[in-house]
Amino acid sequence: MRLINAIKNAAIAILLVSALFLTSEIWFGYIDSGFFGVLARGRVQMVGGEFRHYFALPMRTVTGDGSGRFHIVYGGMDTNSRVINLSNEIIARALSGNYVQTTQPPVVGELLVGDIIIYEYAFDMPVDIFMDALDLRGVALSGQIERFSRIIFSPHSDRSGVNVFFHNQVADAWVGFFVDDMRLSNELGLVVRTESRSPYALVDFASSYLLGIDNNSGNNLFIPVWGDAGHRYFVGVATPAHFDITDGAVMNVIRANVMSFFDNPAVVYDVPTAGGFAWADENTIVRHFRTNVIQYISYRRDLRGSELLDDFASAISFVNRRDMFLDTEFYLSGFREHGNERVFYFEYTLEGLPVILSDDLRNLMSDHTQSALSIRFRDGNLVSYTRLAYTFTMSDAIVDVAGRDLPMYILYSGLDLDSLKGVTLAFVSPRLDSLGAGDMSLWVNFRMQDGMSAMESLR
Repeated sequence: MRLINAIKNAAIAILLVSALFLTSEIWFGYIDSGFFGVLARGRVQMVGGEFRHYFALPMRTVTGDGSGRFHIVYGGMDTNSRVINLSNEIIARALSGNYVQTTQPPVVGELLVGDIIIYEYAFDMPVDIFMDALDLRGVALSGQIERFSRIIFSPHSDRSGVNVFFHNQVADAWVGFFVDDMRLSNELGLVVRTESRSPYALVDFASSYLLGIDNNSGNNLFIPVWGDAGHRYFVGVATPAHFDITDGAVMNVIRANVMSFFDNPAVVYDVPTAGGFAWADENTIVRHFRTNVIQYISYRRDLRGSELLDDFASAISFVNRRDMFLDTEFYLSGFREHGNERVFYFEYTLEGLPVILSDDLRNLMSDHTQSALSIRFRDGNLVSYTRLAYTFTMSDAIVDVAGRDLPMYILYSGLDLDSLKGVTLAFVSPRLDSLGAGDMSLWVNFRMQDGMSAMESLR
């Protein structure tokens, strides 16, 4: 009998260890990787803590090869991009403490006529968070500049190395470094000529300063340009992400598709709700609104502190593990800290260009979410995940034409260039009903210094 009990106890111990191991794998260990543009299938596995460094990656990259034409790619947060990999290598070298700080700000107009890479952020990046995200412990930027909105990489005039400039555009404050390495200089020139474009976004951009529209090179705007024949492009298509619109049993299809948000689908029960569907277990509720906004709410709590980058890494880990129907790229558009809460905001991209949610669509989504995706933490616990549950793809049949001469329009429109802070080419998501798909044409977004913006058609 003692032998049988010993065997039983040993078996129980083995099962317990296995369960703990599997649980740790699910919650803390190896999780699906990729970044904001990773597909739900075929992901590479990565430890969740390694997502911290993605916080330092830009909203978009701008590249130029000295020809006067530039390429812009949103969702540049792709660690397999040669532009990103090279730029990050240069940053690590520049901030290693081995290179002397450059005291004079650059002449931006001179940089624009040569090889150049520009990191542009959707918000002012805090220096301390940036350094921590890249695991850089030096003091190269400490005390020099508190925040920056862009980083400029440019080969030195004699190609002996690369100049790196951190720029706070609001305060017009600069900090620069020279990395003495000819290989990096030559590779930068090669990369901007061969691998800087998105596969789809073949639109060229021109510099408002080089065009003579704006005399202030520091206020330079990148304006989309094309020939007299216009620019032909396939339109974007937005379709519901969580169910097949041809299936009559909509609720059952959605239910099956959102079970990845639960630990054990067998214990999930339906929750009566108005204006959509909802399911829950003892710790979680998932709602699917008729506006195709999906919302995950967790009631798990533990008393633990966390840093901003820990919460950010947990956010990306959660998205990769739980939302199996997110296959659209997205980038970090902002974050907010208030008391014991942190919220991260993200927006979608499609083939290297941003997807802007129209006012009609935002009104339809009501107060469920005003960003394409948001993740909220409280005391280090992920308490809610909300996103517009649509998949964005390119049409293979519907073609539109962008025909407006934007440089000439800006020149004669009377726009105050000092107040005009952005000219963005973007797909605009239409007002979508709960079961329908919608087409997305290219528009231009004029963003002003006061935060106001205006969308205009390119026809």
